Amino acid sequence: CLCCGRLLSSLETHKAAKRRCCLAASGTMSRPTVEEAVEVLMMNEPKAFRIVTEVLFKIVRNIELHPHEPKYSQISTGSAAYTGKIACAKGGLRFLRAVGFEKREAAAGGAGCSSDAGDAPTLVLAAPDAEVLEAGKQALKAAVKEFGAKVEAARAAENKAAAFKLAELKRVSAQNNSKRDATAEAERRQIMEGMAADKAELERQRDPSNFC
Repeated sequence: CLCCGRLLSSLETHKAAKRRCCLAASGTMSRPTVEEAVEVLMMNEPKAFRIVTEVLFKIVRNIELHPHEPKYSQISTGSAAYTGKIACAKGGLRFLRAVGFEKREAAAGGAGCSSDAGDAPTLVLAAPDAEVLEAGKQALKAAVKEFGAKVEAARAAENKAAAFKLAELKRVSAQNNSKRDATAEAERRQIMEGMAADKAELERQRDPSNFC
């Protein structure tokens, strides 16, 4: 970091690190913005990106449709859906925090749960903000479109490179074939010339006048 000298992770930018340092110096740490979260989401591989964005979009849409139903605004961090689709993706948790989710530790001995999922902290959106949720949903849509364009551009570049390589291989092969054909033709001419010389020599030997 240019401010504190801390070694940045591969996902951090100097701008983000500077912002974090300023917040730490002031004693406050605000939640990330939707834009920051989406920027990190874009760093995923295509499969992980598709899965995490689909899940996040569904979460936001369900809360918009059912803002007063707690089951849609609570996510167990021990659930298979969370660990396998959100937590494992870059920016998944960051996006949830950006739209207002906060982590709450499970109450000791609460609800008699003995499983790991039951003891895991829960992400809760206590006060859904319709404007923030809509911004998050639109940001996800835009990210999916942009990511798709990047993937398509990368695929087109790969196809172009492959086509060039194939054309180059064909060119080299044609050159090799041309060289082989030229060599074969030279050998054929040499053989024909040799046969013609042998025939002329035979005719000369058959002519009696050659021995007078």
